[in-house]
Amino acid sequence: MKTNTALYILLFISFLTYAQEKTNPSKVLFDPGNISTKHVEYGATFTQDGTEMYFARSMQQWGKNDMKSSIYHSFFDGEKWSKPQIVSFSGTYDDSDPHITSDGKTIYFISKRPSSENTISSDIWIVKRTSSDNWTEPERMPNPINSEKSEYSPFVDMWGNLYFASNRPGGYGQGDLYMAPNEDDKLKAPVNLGSVLNSDTGEWNLGVSADGKTLIFEASQRKQNVSAYGDLYISFKKNNSWAIPQNIAELNTSGSDLYPFLTDDLKWLYFTSSDSLKSTDTNIYFTDFTPILKKYQKRALNH
Repeated sequence: MKTNTALYILLFISFLTYAQEKTNPSKVLFDPGNISTKHVEYGATFTQDGTEMYFARSMQQWGKNDMKSSIYHSFFDGEKWSKPQIVSFSGTYDDSDPHITSDGKTIYFISKRPSSENTISSDIWIVKRTSSDNWTEPERMPNPINSEKSEYSPFVDMWGNLYFASNRPGGYGQGDLYMAPNEDDKLKAPVNLGSVLNSDTGEWNLGVSADGKTLIFEASQRKQNVSAYGDLYISFKKNNSWAIPQNIAELNTSGSDLYPFLTDDLKWLYFTSSDSLKSTDTNIYFTDFTPILKKYQKRALNH
């Protein structure tokens, strides 16, 4: 798949600079002062060529129940990222968790805006890019993809399968991971991804590789967690079964670590972190995913 050489060169230079300052670096703050600021930024997603990114930003404190977010857009001109601007379809309601498809034509996101179904909950909405490079009016995805409860972090693989998290009834715990399979360009009813991935605590925000075989997600309150408020876990799909999730120890902190995004070539992992339990904001980070991938692939165990 195509990648943006200039973007990766810039990321690699940033990574090397950080490595000179730290021993055994694990993560690098993404575009400090512009993308990552004193405010709350989270849930980054990139087009396949690396020239556009979308993410959520809030001017309120992280972890507050009344936190309202908007979706922002920034583009890369070959040297730097532009100042983020609120996208045309956001800014009025609480919007978050954007995911842009690899062809750059569709954005899935979470919104609490009112709908024709007279529900106001965290639901999955969709917009499509027009021929004039604008976005269509948002449309709420139908039930049973959405539910009366909350949905989180929609993500589509190269086959069009839609992954997301939800706290709908019938799951294993507080929140579970689901997948709506794509058959003949139509999404079928979501299926729970099972007890190997899901637990009696909470599974929330996720990211999936383009081929649908590598899954990273946030889990809360597991015994292996560094923080009860959310650690990143990784699992691999083999012979149509998911391996036992492994805690990504290199990245997790005493705060919240969540919202993973993998580039299509599996070279870079982007994620969100509050860094510490006391932090009132979050930032977007990136890390070289290759050594992490190799390490946990070797350790992967089937259930």
